[in-house]
Amino acid sequence: MTEAYRPIPSEEVFASYSPESKARIAARAAEIIAENFALSDIRKSRKVTQEQVAERLGGKQVYISRLEKRSDAKVSTLRHYIKALGGELQLMVTFPEGTTMSIKDLGMEPKRR
Repeated sequence: MTEAYRPIPSEEVFASYSPESKARIAARAAEIIAENFALSDIRKSRKVTQEQVAERLGGKQVYISRLEKRSDAKVSTLRHYIKALGGELQLMVTFPEGTTMSIKDLGMEPKRR
């Protein structure tokens, strides 16, 4: 006969962790959550409808719907979409050794002289 195992609540497991470990876990969880938002999730978190984004961009709702379903988009399109939500698109590159760099001006309108 097999032994019955009792489930251990996560609170009980985390209670044994040091404050430093808990902080590292919380920070990494926030990173993972931040890395995995779809465009529609970002829009919904801002309480903006597809119709409102389309109006702000001077387009149609159907185009916003298609953009949110795409797996590929131009940086300039993303920049305009995020701006319509009141944000600013920032592009970051992280290398295996941990170096992180920001890419500036990619997808921006050319500056007029």
